[in-house]
Amino acid sequence: MGSDFVTTETRREEIMRISTGLFLENGFAATSMSKVAAACKITKASLYHHFTGKDDLFIACVTHGYAPALDDLRALENDRSLDPVIRLGKAISVLYDMTINSEVGRMSPLIAEVSRAFPNVARTFHSEYIGPQQEIVWRMIEDGMTKGAFSSVDQKAFFHMLFGPIVTLSLSREMFTCFDDLEEHFPVKPLMQSHTDALLELLQKRD
Repeated sequence: MGSDFVTTETRREEIMRISTGLFLENGFAATSMSKVAAACKITKASLYHHFTGKDDLFIACVTHGYAPALDDLRALENDRSLDPVIRLGKAISVLYDMTINSEVGRMSPLIAEVSRAFPNVARTFHSEYIGPQQEIVWRMIEDGMTKGAFSSVDQKAFFHMLFGPIVTLSLSREMFTCFDDLEEHFPVKPLMQSHTDALLELLQKRD
């Protein structure tokens, strides 16, 4: 029984890995369940055994792909040896890495597109990733406030300042990915550093 479980989980993860590549290459509409089954070398019946439909498969690809970022954020939150400022800086780096550098992070434009037709995609993505991510980051900030490292800030406003630029940069890089000088227009490292510095300066500002 244990062996069957491992085999089932491995096959499901393999399907999600292959499907993520197909979604990125062809888009959501042009990636049919038939194409996914063919690429995975399984029957459509087997595919539907793992996923109830294409929207369910897409949701699985996204939430599973973002899971490592949540694990990294939780590890940072639980590392009480870290200074609050250093911890939050590392957390911001995790967010940039997942949203911009990972394969699943490049699906941000698709998530926005698909959510219009399949609201469940947006709801699930928010409940499985966005919500938990924000809760973890906010607990880090609250810990910094308790320790006197951070001043009080409005939660919603701060989240817009934190996540907005990351998502915008990700979308911009996908939109102009054909540019030979992409890094000149949208350089990740210097923009991330400037963004991080500005956020930490805001949090450490004293009246």
